[in-house]
Amino acid sequence: MKWVLSAFKFESPKSSLSLTTHSYFASFWAKQALVLCLWLLVFKLGWLVEYTQHASVWFPAAGLSFAALLVFGLQALPALAIAASLVTFYSIWFYQLPLTLFQSLNAALWFSVAHLLPYTLGAWVLNTLLRPMQRHLGLCVLLFLLIAALSSFAASVLVLVALVVTQMLDAGALVETWLPFWIGDLAGVMVIAPLFIGLLIRLSPSKLFRLSDMSLLFQQHVSQQYPTKLVTIALLVAFCMLLTYWSHSPYSTFAIFLLLIPHMWLACTESALVNVATLALTSFMLVFTVHWFDLMEQVMVYQFAIIVIAANTLFGLTLPALVADNQLLRQAAYIDPLTQVASRESLRQQAESAVRLAEVNGEPLALVIFDLDHFKQINDKFGHAAGDSALQRLTKVAQCHLRPTDLIGRFGGDEFVLLLPATTEAQAAEVTQRIRNQLQTYQLAQLPLLQISAGIAQWRPGEDYAALFRRADRALYQAKGAGRDQLAFAAD
Repeated sequence: MKWVLSAFKFESPKSSLSLTTHSYFASFWAKQALVLCLWLLVFKLGWLVEYTQHASVWFPAAGLSFAALLVFGLQALPALAIAASLVTFYSIWFYQLPLTLFQSLNAALWFSVAHLLPYTLGAWVLNTLLRPMQRHLGLCVLLFLLIAALSSFAASVLVLVALVVTQMLDAGALVETWLPFWIGDLAGVMVIAPLFIGLLIRLSPSKLFRLSDMSLLFQQHVSQQYPTKLVTIALLVAFCMLLTYWSHSPYSTFAIFLLLIPHMWLACTESALVNVATLALTSFMLVFTVHWFDLMEQVMVYQFAIIVIAANTLFGLTLPALVADNQLLRQAAYIDPLTQVASRESLRQQAESAVRLAEVNGEPLALVIFDLDHFKQINDKFGHAAGDSALQRLTKVAQCHLRPTDLIGRFGGDEFVLLLPATTEAQAAEVTQRIRNQLQTYQLAQLPLLQISAGIAQWRPGEDYAALFRRADRALYQAKGAGRDQLAFAAD
């Protein structure tokens, strides 16, 4: 019968499985092609600015490897291994190394393992550590930088060992090569990996290594001032490079660190994706102009500049998130989450200010405390969801009768407070009565008509908020003791 029903839907169980399998392999091979093509492309970008054998100003392919392993997980390994093998054969041909076919295959295997093993482990460790703290962006950035440094260092050491073992590099060159090799890899990871994480994560809704809540990377807005910021960065790069080129002074090289200023400006005003894309563009401008002006003698300064600017930008991205979190915390502290009126603490602070203002101006001030009659019975009989709806209805009705200068706050449970500046006791009674009348015209589902009891007190000169509140609270208990659904005035 199930087969008949599925056939009626033009899809048998077997065909459904076939389609699912086909879809999986189509997605798998699409990822392989994408990673392979991108890796070869970014490898070529690093190759263009190679300043010594096997060492470049930066190695963006390392950043793509790390990003692909973070987003696609182990599915990225086949494409990355093929790409690493292809560039090994290309390097053997380019440097005219006297290796046989077997030796070349051996070299490709060594390089693939040496390059991918550290980044695979680093990606797994980073994702494992990120899962419980994805809301803490500062810690996420710190972990990313630390693991990027360790992974790139391990990859550099293993790759150099592999190059020596496979006779692609003279062992005597290790001393001069290891540091620029590592810094080039680290620069590539810190600059390129965040950009490709933000881009690739959109293509993989289900990932082995998940970054499921890195919402920072999903923001895409671009401000109207962004072109100005980009032009500022480009002009600053050109100025710093020309300064070094014309002055021939090694100290002028350090002017490149001025780029920290516009990139911090970007970090505080633009989205994360725009920032990491601009960081990649700035780094490319740096390495291209280093190559164009033949400034290879100062290349280490520019490598460290790329790393420092990248780290500064990534940490700068946490500032808007911290501001947003603080705003949420402030809102949680001053706004009641259920009724969206002032919280108890916010009510106290504003009431104390209103009392001081009344003392200075000599104006009247009224305080009304009211609550829902038989609220506990509503919760017990109809459920807490119904009770919440009753409280929300009560506050909406009350707000309709308040002026912009008035305040309503939730003191606790079903108890609310009205703070009415420049209002006499009689005027406060009129406002409260209008709220009571309108409240009784609403019927919420199967709830009984909502009724309130209220106590009203007028501020006396020299009285503080606490004393005013106590008098209004006693009046409320008088109203409840007299049978509820009525108003009472403070007697003393």
